Amino acid sequence: MPPADLAEFVEWDIRNWSAALDFWLAHTTQNIPLCFALELGSRNGGLSLWMALQGATVVSSDVQLPTQKASRLHQHHQVSHLIRYEAIDATRIPYTSKFDVVLFKSMLGAVGRGGGKQLQVQAVKEMHKSLKYGGELFFAENLMGSPLHQFFRRKFVEWGTTWRYVSVAEMKEFLAPFSDVRYRTVGFAGAFGRSERQRGFLSFLDRTIFNYLVPETWRYIIVGIARK
Repeated sequence: MPPADLAEFVEWDIRNWSAALDFWLAHTTQNIPLCFALELGSRNGGLSLWMALQGATVVSSDVQLPTQKASRLHQHHQVSHLIRYEAIDATRIPYTSKFDVVLFKSMLGAVGRGGGKQLQVQAVKEMHKSLKYGGELFFAENLMGSPLHQFFRRKFVEWGTTWRYVSVAEMKEFLAPFSDVRYRTVGFAGAFGRSERQRGFLSFLDRTIFNYLVPETWRYIIVGIARK
């Protein structure tokens, strides 16, 4: 089985976003190799690959099916037999008490594009519904970040004015149905890199300096686990 690279799991600002993988492994109570998991907003299938490489059986889903790149990635790593693909709207998940783990990365902002905060609330409720009792939601989401992040998104990010970035307080509100929630926030400078090489250097500064100096509300990524 070919070894995987972190970029295949998280794709962008790899050092900062891969903090989610470390956090999930450190805090989960699930036996990952025996899990039945659902990835939402899968797109190129990175988190499905991460779960399947550990032995989990995965439903890799997106609102209009994951990309062909996802299936090629899974075939390359010889885990296709552990993964099936479905088109699933996160606000209308067609399963109840089905999964040990539901996971997503950078998806709620897209959910909020069309219907705002209420659709984001609905999506998290659907995730809760689809988990077994004791199951866990692994989440990693874009936060509003600092005023500087907000300015640069409006000016230089194509979807910066339509994506509904969430706050830490809103994430806590969304996750209220869960019995236990653990999270951390990471990343400040990494978001401003123009190439992955630049983001790698800036995220090194995040891990060594900025994650300790800037307030939680100025960091741009929240990662965590919520247990049903």
